[in-house]
Amino acid sequence: MKLRVLMMVALAATLSMSVAACGNASGGADDAGSQGEDRSFAELETEARGTTVNLSLYGGDDAINAYVDDYVTPELKKRYGIALERTPLTDTADAVNKLLNEKQVGKGKGTIDLVWINGENFATGAEADLWFGPWAEKLPNAKYVDWESPSINHDFGYPVEGREAPWGKAQFVMIYDSEKVEDPPKSLDELLDWTEENPGHFTYPAPPDFTGNAFIEQVLYGVTGQVEPFQKSFDEKVFNQKSPEVYDFLNELESNLWREGETYPGSQAKLEELYQNSEVYISMSYNPQLAQRQVDKGLYPESTRTYLLNGGTLNNTHYLAIPFNGPNKAGAQVVANFLQSPEAQVEKQDPNGWGDLTTLDVDRLPKNIQKKFAEPEGEATLSTRELQENRVPEARSEWLLELEDGWQEKVLKE
Repeated sequence: MKLRVLMMVALAATLSMSVAACGNASGGADDAGSQGEDRSFAELETEARGTTVNLSLYGGDDAINAYVDDYVTPELKKRYGIALERTPLTDTADAVNKLLNEKQVGKGKGTIDLVWINGENFATGAEADLWFGPWAEKLPNAKYVDWESPSINHDFGYPVEGREAPWGKAQFVMIYDSEKVEDPPKSLDELLDWTEENPGHFTYPAPPDFTGNAFIEQVLYGVTGQVEPFQKSFDEKVFNQKSPEVYDFLNELESNLWREGETYPGSQAKLEELYQNSEVYISMSYNPQLAQRQVDKGLYPESTRTYLLNGGTLNNTHYLAIPFNGPNKAGAQVVANFLQSPEAQVEKQDPNGWGDLTTLDVDRLPKNIQKKFAEPEGEATLSTRELQENRVPEARSEWLLELEDGWQEKVLKE
């Protein structure tokens, strides 16, 4: 296992032992409350009214920012008198590192009330006991969530245990210009062949970009033909057997990439620019509605279409978590409950806005609300059924961390 993973585990263990030894010395009443939420939701609403809630989240997507600023913030003010402060993050790991430092020095009252999180960031924080809980299954709107689903109760293979509230879903899709690509490649072999015939017109974001990580994880599933082994705890022997196939494929692909693989776009946004400017003809996204949204905005050509790779594509759930030392836990829970409400989820799924897939089990909703979760419209979209029937789970975060490190050493540097 790579040094980075060992360091995270060691730090988490050290922090946990320190907390056990120190008891309530650093947190008083706040630390006592960090074991779970015993108050009724009515009491939480009363306590939250008129307070300020800091929501820390990735700030690099204009559509997400607009959803929070233009819809969520005024609704919370109107309904609960809550002032929502959106704190943009370049990387969610920045918030986790801040909390790790605060835990280490015994800071019982922090500045983050609620954080948008999933995957390795949640797992790292869970190992270090950074998350308040359990609370998420007690929210009123949690009754609309299928907590029995492994894609809900496990986050990148890590048990949620009520410490984060599901906020939305994503699924990896491929995007292409149908005027330039007559028959899009649906397997890795087809992709390799296509890039050989169309050199320079395909690339992917450099890991650790979220979409770049997803692409190399899709390659892992594709070259091995397996999913199940990577849902288990990390096995170095298995990784050493399987990962060379991934790097061999990516290295073979590299010379056919945009700029011959000498450089990679640094983010999903940079890849979108390349597609928008017709420098690449095939793109990708973890948002199945991105293509239609960009077409509607006039940013992508109307000939843009979305498709899925054979064998299923990665899907995950993203969440909201409350830090152990969050100063306004009542307000954070009221905000999370609203964000999980059917009306807020309908607004979030609007393809003209964020276009994020709902985390709710629509069959559990009242019939009149179910109808509001309409099928996406437009030729650049895929049906909800097609997406649902072709989902595969994310690998546990340890596998992805190792794969990402290996990409840096065996693909980028070679």
